[in-house]
Amino acid sequence: MMRWLWPAGLAGRLALLLALALIVVQLITLPYFLRQQASAAAELFERSTVARIAHIVALFEPLSPAGRRQLLPAINSPYLDVELFFEPTATARAAADETALAANLSARLQRQVMIKRVGQEQAEEQGEPGGLPSLLPGQQRIAVWVPLADNSWLRFSTHSDLPALGWVAHMSAQLLLVCLALVVFAVVAARQITRPIRTFVAAAERLGTDVNSPPIPEKGSQELRRATRVFNTMQERLQRYVEDRTRMLAAISHDLRTSLTRLRLRTRFIADPQQRAKAEQDLEQMDAMLASTLSFARDDAASEKPVDVDLAKLLHTLCDDLIDLGEEVEYCGPEACTVCCRPLALQRAVTNVLSNAVNYGRRARVTLEPRVGNCEIRVEDDGPGIPEARMEAVFEPFVRLDPARNRSTGGSGLGLSIARSVMRSHGGDITLANRSGGGLAVHMVLADLATP
Repeated sequence: MMRWLWPAGLAGRLALLLALALIVVQLITLPYFLRQQASAAAELFERSTVARIAHIVALFEPLSPAGRRQLLPAINSPYLDVELFFEPTATARAAADETALAANLSARLQRQVMIKRVGQEQAEEQGEPGGLPSLLPGQQRIAVWVPLADNSWLRFSTHSDLPALGWVAHMSAQLLLVCLALVVFAVVAARQITRPIRTFVAAAERLGTDVNSPPIPEKGSQELRRATRVFNTMQERLQRYVEDRTRMLAAISHDLRTSLTRLRLRTRFIADPQQRAKAEQDLEQMDAMLASTLSFARDDAASEKPVDVDLAKLLHTLCDDLIDLGEEVEYCGPEACTVCCRPLALQRAVTNVLSNAVNYGRRARVTLEPRVGNCEIRVEDDGPGIPEARMEAVFEPFVRLDPARNRSTGGSGLGLSIARSVMRSHGGDITLANRSGGGLAVHMVLADLATP
């Protein structure tokens, strides 16, 4: 249960901890605040009660008993009941409280008054009006006995518990609103604190697909700025590594092609025409392998800039080119689909997959399915498929399924390796699956590079 309540994200955890801390502080300070407010409310209530009692006594003093009884209904209020007695009850005389209110009222009226603070049960015993028990200190119900000049008594019964209940409800609503405001503040503050971390995570994901992605701005706390600086340094080292590897392969390719040129010249001195033709064929294959290897290495660098491209039009063009060459190719999908991608690299990846489909599957069907944030290019053929155990191996460089696919018919063995490299540089991937009715299905997921 506790694990379910504990948020998984850092922002949620920070927000929860901050909100709990602020709420605990509110709850700790609440009793002190309530005591202060209750004391102030009790003092104000006593002042108003003294003034009201003094005013009522001044009204009753000159009246006859009949006039006093007629005035009683008009004097009573929801917070103060006034009753006329010929003498105080025995309980009131025996248990009168000496309080500051009694002294204040006696001085104001210039006569001795009796005050009894009563609870619910005592009020019922004495026949006094009942009421709800007090909820706050200093706001109990009280009974005030005031003597008149003719030896009759007025009993004033206050109902201070009623305004106390309303005050508690008001304070509870205020506390709830404060807690809600604290939770909102905690969530906003936590998201603001973790924003650089989210930027850091997004940059790390981009680096996994594009080593040439822009560096992260050094913002946030000191620890985050330091981590960002280390991350940017690591990215620079990776870029230098890829560039050094590409330059090294280019140099090797240049040196080997120089040697291949000399070998081509020497093949002219081979007397046997068949041996000369075989030697020239081997040299052509070696040259093709060098070109493919260098191109594969350059694709890893992902130097091409992303632009908006109509992917549907690009696939249409590739299919039409193969149809013009006499191949059976069919396109299924929308007539327009704009995505942000590297068009030359993507064109090469799709061309490699289509070439495999028409060479080993007789015909190809290309399907484009746009999605939110990405799209899928699916190429299906009617060939023999690929054994499940070799599904992943065919993506390795220079790997062929069988010796019958030699370099003159099956390329250099880098087609699917290049396609996977291109798709991953676009934030997607490429997978293979055998179709239930026979043939192979190649799924290429392409993420829109413009989507954050």
